[in-house]
Amino acid sequence: MKPLLTIVCLLLLVSCKQQNEKTNTHKPEQEEVVAEKQEVVKNTKTTIPELEELSLKEFPFVDSTNFDNDDNKGLKDADLLKRINFDVEDVNLKQVRLRYKLNYSPNYYSVVLTYPLGEHELITTLFTINKRGKILDFLDIAYDEIAESAFRKESLLKKNEVILTDWNYMSEEPTKTVTRYSINEQGKFEEVGE
Repeated sequence: MKPLLTIVCLLLLVSCKQQNEKTNTHKPEQEEVVAEKQEVVKNTKTTIPELEELSLKEFPFVDSTNFDNDDNKGLKDADLLKRINFDVEDVNLKQVRLRYKLNYSPNYYSVVLTYPLGEHELITTLFTINKRGKILDFLDIAYDEIAESAFRKESLLKKNEVILTDWNYMSEEPTKTVTRYSINEQGKFEEVGE
């Protein structure tokens, strides 16, 4: 009887040890999940102070920035542009101006910047940038060129959409193309029909 009792005790000890090992292996995984959730919450609360300081434009707003009405105002911050990975070929980051922001969502920034492309082109772009400084999407909302004065772009910015108008003056009669974009919760621009 004594050997049988010893065997039962050993089996119980081994069983308890195995159960304890299973429990211990799950704890680090659970801790990782909790840590990841805390990181997500932490990252959504992060802000970019330079963007917080930009003036806020109210909807609806028309951006028709061109060489004639450009006031050369805005925040010039080449370091910030490098941090958010703003990278346009042949653009001097010192000439890029962060002009204003819009309130499309509290989850990301909607920032408008203007920059020259060479001596004859001026581009204005609307960016959506998450709170950690990653560019989500962008859309050129105004354009002017003075070499031939043949192309121009302007936009009507509304609460849930951007209405983009492209002008082409190459033919005798100017033509215009109107394109509508919505902005989804992830900060992406989506072309929509009329």
